[in-house]
Amino acid sequence: MPPRAAAPLIRLAERADLSFVHATERLPGYERLTAAWTTAEHEAALARDDTRYLVGGRDAGVLEGFAILQPLEDPHEGAKLKRICVARAGEGFGGPFLEAVIRWVFTTTSNDRLWLDVFTHNERARHVYRRAGLREDGLLREAYRMPDGTRADRCIMSVLRREWADR
Repeated sequence: MPPRAAAPLIRLAERADLSFVHATERLPGYERLTAAWTTAEHEAALARDDTRYLVGGRDAGVLEGFAILQPLEDPHEGAKLKRICVARAGEGFGGPFLEAVIRWVFTTTSNDRLWLDVFTHNERARHVYRRAGLREDGLLREAYRMPDGTRADRCIMSVLRREWADR
């Protein structure tokens, strides 16, 4: 059996990392999978007290993915994973990066719950989320207007601290 790959290195993002974030969410095909903010919107979000950007890669200094947590600590809902993107989908980084983000949330904050919403047509992401321990909580029907004007359903998924700790 091959040795298990090392966990991704993650850190809090800095303003200089926003060019990577901006470029990654605009990769071909992502327009159907995630929103894309302007640089000004990312700068404003990065400055908010209730937001954290995490970036990571397999090697120090080489960014392969980012995550936005917003709000970071809602006393009722917990932390929301607002966005997570990887630069090269399908190469085995997304799952370990997601697990590193979840570990960061539950070891760095007092949140008891991490949640997200994902388009129902994004089965690849839903599979990765399930594998990381998130469960489907419900459906928001036609809750997002896609760039082409059509409406898309979003699935709410979450993992609780106690579920994560028991894995």
